[in-house]
Amino acid sequence: MFSPMSCKQQTKTPPDSVAPLRKMAVLVSLTVLVYYVDTRLQKMSGEKSKHSFLADMLTVVFCMILPAFFLYMDCQRRKQKPDVSQKRSGGKRFLHDGEAGTAGRGSRGKPLPAANSDGNDFGIMEGLSAHETRGLGQVTGCHTQLTAQQLRSRSLASVAQWNQAINASVRAGNHEKAEKLLHEIYDAGLQPDTISYNSVIHACAKQGDITRAELWLLKMRDRGVNPNTISYNILMDACVKADDAEGAERWLARMLEDGVSPNEVSYATLIHASAKRGATEHAELWLQRMLSEGVEPNIVSYNSLIYACGRQGDVEGAEKWVNEVEKRGLSARVTTYTAVVDACAKAGDVLRAEKWMEKMMAADVEPNVVSYSAMIDACSKAAEPARAEQWHKRMLEKGVQPNAHTFSAVISACAKGGDVAAASQHLKRMEEANIPADVVVYSSVLDACAKAGDSDSAMQVFHQMRAHGIRPNVVAYASLARPFAHRGDWVEVERLAQMMSDEGLSMNEYFLYALLLAYASARPRQADRATKAFLEARAKGIQANKHVVAALGRAVGRVRCNQLMAPQGAPAQRGIVEQQQQSPDGSAWSGSRTGKPPHHSKKTGVRNNDVWTC
Repeated sequence: MFSPMSCKQQTKTPPDSVAPLRKMAVLVSLTVLVYYVDTRLQKMSGEKSKHSFLADMLTVVFCMILPAFFLYMDCQRRKQKPDVSQKRSGGKRFLHDGEAGTAGRGSRGKPLPAANSDGNDFGIMEGLSAHETRGLGQVTGCHTQLTAQQLRSRSLASVAQWNQAINASVRAGNHEKAEKLLHEIYDAGLQPDTISYNSVIHACAKQGDITRAELWLLKMRDRGVNPNTISYNILMDACVKADDAEGAERWLARMLEDGVSPNEVSYATLIHASAKRGATEHAELWLQRMLSEGVEPNIVSYNSLIYACGRQGDVEGAEKWVNEVEKRGLSARVTTYTAVVDACAKAGDVLRAEKWMEKMMAADVEPNVVSYSAMIDACSKAAEPARAEQWHKRMLEKGVQPNAHTFSAVISACAKGGDVAAASQHLKRMEEANIPADVVVYSSVLDACAKAGDSDSAMQVFHQMRAHGIRPNVVAYASLARPFAHRGDWVEVERLAQMMSDEGLSMNEYFLYALLLAYASARPRQADRATKAFLEARAKGIQANKHVVAALGRAVGRVRCNQLMAPQGAPAQRGIVEQQQQSPDGSAWSGSRTGKPPHHSKKTGVRNNDVWTC
């Protein structure tokens, strides 16, 4: 290996052309020796054959020619190969005359990074500090000549290798090691660049430590390294992930104050922050500002706006932005169309959702599992199980594998149609596909059993859920109780209520409705039990919605119901005596009051002075 020595020391080394000649001489000597020994052995054995002698001669000639050929090719390769003595130094660094150094350590004894955290060897750093290069002028007559430009190139290459090691630590999620490596760059006498600091800032942001990431950006400025657009974008993105939209906007303002120009990613981040909060108008303002600054929006910016409209079920708004995408000549992605389909699903407009699915496929954009799930969900919300089954079948024909959300949507559609067989079949397929079902999926199947009045299937599904280690929630218990409640089996419903209480679950208005319905459907009616259950529920703070009041009126009578519904300490209100009826499909209803003006109905109770009456 070459090391900086005096020229006299270098000239003592034999030239490269002598080595092959020495190897050739040794090889010829060994060949002659082998031939002599072989000849003597033949004489001693008494063999005398001309053919044997000819074979020996050919063998000797072959043994001499073949090595000679390879030696000749090696000499030619050595002559054509440029002088790479510096690169073949085995990773050892140049040292001063008399400096005691160790391979793999910097001028101050700091170890240079030899491998990243992923196990990829980056080699030993070859950077030269200013102190190390002092006295290493041009070495005349030797193998190398270091100029100032070469030294700068070597320094930049060394920083790049340090950056690779830092980036590897970031990918491994080890921000502490990334920070340590950045400090060691200074210890090695080198100057970190913007990439070095951005990697450390990203490491902290990736761990959710925004405060530390901000400190590194400030330290970056103090060390004379100017942050770029990426530096600020990292901090803005970290704020958005932490649901701090105001913090992201503050960093954009700071970026402008520092004279750094935002790019399309900067504005797209702020648009996404507003869309994530459902602030569509605020997101549109950022888009307008983006255009006024001369920054051309990309498809990501528009997708955020379409997504915001989709969350609110604003189909018109989502379609408006898709048309804007087409006007600007941008290519709509699968996420673009899926967001519009999802907006249609939330609005319950299944025909419009189908139109956008067909438009997506006509544009040669293949729908993914999220697209099909949104479409099936639209069918479910529109209570069209046959349509949901059709889209599920179409998805399988296209080779798109369903996920948990897909099965949940199609099972929910079957449940709303009361199709227990179809819901159970999809649950079975879900298990065969090794897709774990959650409590929501099982609750949907239980809801289908409740609508069909199939208590046996409901109990079977409930036990199946428990066997898979899934803990039922109060909605699952309420769905299980409803088919028994319609039959008037209040004993079974009370047993389920006790099981639910033993598991630490509190009764809500859904289960209270099922319990009161069981008392009302029993023969004879259980008025006293219904009164006690209602008073206990009210004492626990359970709000009585119109459906609970309807079931209570059926169980205890309208007069007694009005007395129970009167505020505590206030005289009973007579109310309007109209016959109470349950929902045609027997489903559990929402427990929230709408705040709409009271109106008369033959199917519900009537609210008078903010009190539900029978």
